[in-house]
Amino acid sequence: MPTQIDTLPAASQPCMLLHGLISTPGEFTTVRQALERQGAQVFTPSLEGYSYTPGMSASKWQEWLEAARRELYAYTDAHGPVVLGGLCVGAAIAMALAAEEPKRVAGLVLLSPTLFYDGWGLSRWLNLRHIGYHLPFLAKWIRIDEREPYGVKNPQIRKWIAREMRQQSLSSAGAAKLPLWAIREAERLMKHVCKALPTIRAQSLILHAREDEVASLKTPHYIMQTMGTRDKKLVVLENSYHMITLDNDRHTVVREMAEFLRRPIAVPQHVEVTASQRAAATHNTIELGNTVCQPL
Repeated sequence: MPTQIDTLPAASQPCMLLHGLISTPGEFTTVRQALERQGAQVFTPSLEGYSYTPGMSASKWQEWLEAARRELYAYTDAHGPVVLGGLCVGAAIAMALAAEEPKRVAGLVLLSPTLFYDGWGLSRWLNLRHIGYHLPFLAKWIRIDEREPYGVKNPQIRKWIAREMRQQSLSSAGAAKLPLWAIREAERLMKHVCKALPTIRAQSLILHAREDEVASLKTPHYIMQTMGTRDKKLVVLENSYHMITLDNDRHTVVREMAEFLRRPIAVPQHVEVTASQRAAATHNTIELGNTVCQPL
């Protein structure tokens, strides 16, 4: 069942944010509270099969997408088209929905979007993940420990997260262990999104740290080059790692999001994509140059 939604007075475009892989809406607490103080209406749902729960069972990325779709329908039925956003894999879910539900998604806010696991801080065990993908019994049971820096550059915040990780199986930065099946499904979702990018016409804001240890700047550059909308902006953050909603640049994240939510946003219509455009979107190799920043 969709999460119960409280009706709030809207002072800007309503916004729905999807958290990262096997985590909780707690990743957005600081940003959500700051935006709400400025009059924004922000909804951060939990998703069945995707959000962290103790002893959770394996699920498919299609189930994550359908859980998010149910929340999107409930929210937009009450409030009309919304700005849809997400962090990490949550951003991938948001893009998938924007491609399929253009009349409900008025804009996208992509926070540390991840379409390629290529960051400098990934566990060496993650490089062996494809072996486990082909052995379902291993994918079901293997867990990869989260480790320093926990997506956070700020040393004080990192210590706080490390303490949470030691004391419990969850922190504000996500679960202490990621199951291999979830990583496998996330990568399958990423491939789906890469193919769908040319169909997305929603105005988009992308925020990504230059030193992101999970996903390099390859992902935001790829989105900028491949996403169908011409109305997009990339902001590269210079003093954070992956968890930009918690780290040193969180105030910049709030400012950029607040400005984006205050803009009048036209609801895009579904656009058919040619075979050549779809084929081009399947190529993951792009040339990375200077930061691309196209004004909104």
